[in-house]
Amino acid sequence: STGVQDCLNKAVFDVLGYIVVYPVADVGKLADKKGNVLPDAYLVRKGTTMKEFAFMIHSDIGEKFIGGLDAKKKIKLGADYELKNNDVVEILFQKR
Repeated sequence: STGVQDCLNKAVFDVLGYIVVYPVADVGKLADKKGNVLPDAYLVRKGTTMKEFAFMIHSDIGEKFIGGLDAKKKIKLGADYELKNNDVVEILFQKR
């Protein structure tokens, strides 16, 4: 190993203060609507809230945001919940 990955990880996570968040459409299967398991990983700044994350996914989802679900703990998350590194979340929003 050349250490490049370690250097990048330190820069992104320690110096720049980013975390990884995994959005899913189905917390039971940890998958998107097509059944792909953990298809996306978003780098977001520490302190990003659930509602801010919803807007990062899509403006319509942010505008119709209701709340979130933590896939690991199976609990509801409010708009002001600050995302943590490696959170797997489902964004709840009005479909119409």
